Amino acid sequence: MSVLRSRLALVAVLAFAALVVGLPAGRAPLWDPNEARYMLLARDILDSGRWLIPDLRGEPYLNKPQLFFWSVAVASLPGGEVTERTAALPAVLSSIATVAAVFAIGARTWGAGAGAMAALVLASTIGFFAIGHHGQSDVMVTAWTWWALYGLLAARRAGYAALPLIAFYACVAGAILSKGPMGLLGLAAGFATVAFADGWREMTRLRPAVGLVVLGVLLAPWYGAYLVRHGSSFVDDTVVGHYGSWAFRRGVLVRLESLWVLAYALPWTIFLVGAATWWRRLPDAERRLIAAWTLTIWVLIGLSGIHRARYLIPIYPGLALLVGEFLTRAPAHGGAPALRRALLACAALAGVVAAFALSPAARLIGGEGRPWVPDARSEIALTVVLLVGTAVAAVVAARRAAFTRGGLVVALGVGAIFLIEGARYPARFAREFDVRPIAAAAQALTPPGAVVRVYPDIWLTYDFYLRRPVVELDRARVEQLLAGSASGAVIMSRKSWTGLQPLAHPSWRVVETRRVASDEMVVLGGGGA
Repeated sequence: MSVLRSRLALVAVLAFAALVVGLPAGRAPLWDPNEARYMLLARDILDSGRWLIPDLRGEPYLNKPQLFFWSVAVASLPGGEVTERTAALPAVLSSIATVAAVFAIGARTWGAGAGAMAALVLASTIGFFAIGHHGQSDVMVTAWTWWALYGLLAARRAGYAALPLIAFYACVAGAILSKGPMGLLGLAAGFATVAFADGWREMTRLRPAVGLVVLGVLLAPWYGAYLVRHGSSFVDDTVVGHYGSWAFRRGVLVRLESLWVLAYALPWTIFLVGAATWWRRLPDAERRLIAAWTLTIWVLIGLSGIHRARYLIPIYPGLALLVGEFLTRAPAHGGAPALRRALLACAALAGVVAAFALSPAARLIGGEGRPWVPDARSEIALTVVLLVGTAVAAVVAARRAAFTRGGLVVALGVGAIFLIEGARYPARFAREFDVRPIAAAAQALTPPGAVVRVYPDIWLTYDFYLRRPVVELDRARVEQLLAGSASGAVIMSRKSWTGLQPLAHPSWRVVETRRVASDEMVVLGGGGA
């Protein structure tokens, strides 16, 4: 592929990724408390100028380093206000940067065609799409981690020259500054990969002393500021209490939850199965290196004591690279039978999903998965048409041995479905998970600067929309408050209010009520019915 065509391919792939990931970004109301945390920290930075250690609910926040909420604050500077869209912008840019890293790694390793295909595979992976547009630091960690691999590959080819090694360690530092210890994934994967590919003795060529200097300098804003201002609480509560206990939570079998990545990586998991049978025919040192990097990250994530879907996102780029190589290189190296089976299996999967979309069973999905299920006839029809069309095209490509073209059709077909979802699911999400009416009612009862009381365990999501200081009450304090005459606002669940109402002063009434997710939430105040 010529240089011009390579650049055009890169632009096209990045535009595709930007459209798929960017369309739904910031269009749904805030729900996840982890997203709210970064938005509240960014708001405190803009309001108070506390860039090094912002406050959360009146306390200095030490659990995470600053890079991600700095990026949210910077994205919000032009408008002077943190919004759902400005909070999502760093994650969207990180997703695009990750796709670019996959393109760069694939192109450097197997050529621009493989890089472009791998990038398209990543952009059309279910798990990457579902997480990539949310304001989560995991996406930024992923971008830094995979650019770290690019730096490592460049260093290895240059005889471990200093400059690419510094880039490798700088990217690791960026990942750590994005979310803390999770950013060490790239460092661990780097040493493990070199040991696997070249032998244990070769790890010294990574120049650990240089790495320590680079990491020490770049991480100073995090650990330096936190240690100087809040040394004991940072070490005891954050490093030992929060980070230190993370890997030891819950049982051994919970670690197997990381295998969900095989479902979240659909439809490309099917091609991985086919690729595994082909790899024996054509051993490849670079493939083994990328596989070792990916597997190390997967194992380390699996060791975590708590699993959430977003934790798995650093694994997807490696799987995409392996699939991209399979689709572009296998046809010329004895992989045609495996590719044909993979495309036919992918077509069968598309047919099953289309049938499911038309069945009443699709409407039985509940919880946070419900907004992803199309409910309008036109949307269902268009989705089914795309699924069937993709299945037919995959079958035709398999029969004509046009395997790379078949992979391209699958990626574009899945991407088109993601575009439909990105346009339609935010409105459905708002119907199920919108806390804004509750926040607006409590805000109306509370003068600016006055406190809103919540009970118990009310998510930080409410804090963002309240724009008021929030105090969380325990049982004794809420009983004491409700025993007196109504003043201000209190937010709690209907279930909690039912238990507390017999103890409350008659002046306390339900001012607003709304079902949010599985709970009916109420605002208590001095008016209402």
